[in-house]
Amino acid sequence: MATAHIDTAQLGETRSLPATWYCDERVFEIEKQELFFKNWHYVCHLSQVDAPGKYITARLFDQEFFVVGGNQGEVRAFYNVCPHRAHRLVDGVGEKRRIVCPYHRWTYDLRGKLVGARGLSDTQSFDRQDICLSEIRVETLLGFVFINLDTTAELLASYAGELSDQVLKVIPDLDRYELVSGSNYFGGGYQANWKVMLDNFLECYHCEAAHPTFVDMLDMSTMQFSFHGNFSYQVVQAAIKDDYAAFPLDAVDDATVGHFWYLFPNIILTVFPGVKNLGISRCDPLGVDRTIRYFDMLVAPDADPDRLTARADWGMNVVNEEDKSLCENVQLGMQQRGFTQGYYLLDPDNGNITEEAVRFFHRHYAKAMGDKLSSVGI
Repeated sequence: MATAHIDTAQLGETRSLPATWYCDERVFEIEKQELFFKNWHYVCHLSQVDAPGKYITARLFDQEFFVVGGNQGEVRAFYNVCPHRAHRLVDGVGEKRRIVCPYHRWTYDLRGKLVGARGLSDTQSFDRQDICLSEIRVETLLGFVFINLDTTAELLASYAGELSDQVLKVIPDLDRYELVSGSNYFGGGYQANWKVMLDNFLECYHCEAAHPTFVDMLDMSTMQFSFHGNFSYQVVQAAIKDDYAAFPLDAVDDATVGHFWYLFPNIILTVFPGVKNLGISRCDPLGVDRTIRYFDMLVAPDADPDRLTARADWGMNVVNEEDKSLCENVQLGMQQRGFTQGYYLLDPDNGNITEEAVRFFHRHYAKAMGDKLSSVGI
């Protein structure tokens, strides 16, 4: 890990985040509290909880929760713990008309209210009306379900700003799109800090050297960036030609423009050339040097499954492997005494070269974390 002087005056200007912020366990612990427990966290698509009792479980670090469809069409989220003796309530995905704790059979309705327990009518130790599951804030955006553990956080629609409008302008018939089962082809674990993965996603300066089939499909000279409150946006045209090294592309029926949105701190939405689609993912830190990128995809209802598979195979086995190698090598470099703090190459007129979006991420990160890190001498 670097030991030389950190140029804090140029942080987020010409100099990038310090290497220690990618490697220090103390930074990771502060990130949990100040970023991830206070921001919106993508869980699932609305279609996965669109009937009473349909539920899906998830976790954020050591915090387990589940999202469930209600009787009136609403969606609720609860910590996955029984208020009686702290046993886990549900596992995986499924459908239940009542939430029954496996430990003592305490039973809750879909609003989280206690409705039954052996001996409940005779107890004098508490009032049943006072017992309910611990609820978590839940909101939807573009048909995706998000939760937030912070009860005082800004509304998701306000936080995301014009992101929803931008996506719907690109895909006005998004409500027709369907979730692809098991569509996590950009998923998988990396031996790298989550910020390394986002740094890599947010610039394409490396693409020509590291992703030959990617740049064969996209006309990198057309890439443009824009910045909007808490999210950034990249757009690039596909190269229109007869053959592609990655997978076949239909210039008439397919998406032929790449759209890439990043919502701070770790949410990514993408439209990639090929079968019409919208992907959503989150880069979840599992440790200071371990990250997993969960991924779901929606596609147009008439999407050809063979062509969808061809793109998915390329994404997982080619681009994902290339990025994995890059990120894991960068993580190793962050630990070297010879590296303290990087630089940005800034050229707003050349979207495929500039690292403006990385700087956008770093500025948001420094604003959210800077005072907390300074208070512990990091």
